[in-house]
Amino acid sequence: MKIVKWFEDWVVIASFMIIVVVTFVNVVSRYTFQASLAFSEEITINLLVVLTLMGAVVGIRLGAHLGFTYLVENAKPRARRALIIIGTTLMIIFLAVLLVWGSEMMINQAIRGRATPSLGIPQWLFTLSIPLAGLLGIVRTLQAARVSLNEDTSAEAVAQRMTQEAAPVIDDTELTGQAHEARSAHTTGSAHSTGTTDREGGRK
Repeated sequence: MKIVKWFEDWVVIASFMIIVVVTFVNVVSRYTFQASLAFSEEITINLLVVLTLMGAVVGIRLGAHLGFTYLVENAKPRARRALIIIGTTLMIIFLAVLLVWGSEMMINQAIRGRATPSLGIPQWLFTLSIPLAGLLGIVRTLQAARVSLNEDTSAEAVAQRMTQEAAPVIDDTELTGQAHEARSAHTTGSAHSTGTTDREGGRK
């Protein structure tokens, strides 16, 4: 799944970067040369759709979407399990609609040979993001549901998770590097002190 995660992240990053660059160049061209780029609008609109859909998939993976979790977290185990299953089912139905209807739209555009007006890019390349987001969204929703069903919702476990989320994350390599720097500084300080003592002894 690392390849899928890498793909999701870089589609979002690349789409955002292209939108920013094209919009910036268009603004500079408009106010400097009094000429607007004809292809800027079609690029930004289509990539904004890609960015929104794939960003939603990344949000599902990270659990970043807004949600009313009070009832789920404070419900009894059976009721909590039922609420999670109901929510997951509704999400999958919605994403399945994107998958089926998006695929149909993409196939029709490919058959008809639809292309963007200025650059002539096949429109189905942008529409591909709709069924792809539906498919990846279903996978990420099932993964999130599995984690939620197996998650401990006791007061102690919730408090521990909140503490871990609030605490700064320190990597092991960072700790090792800091320890190495501390040892180096101590060694240098000791050597400097020894050298100073030797010099003072020599003067005496």
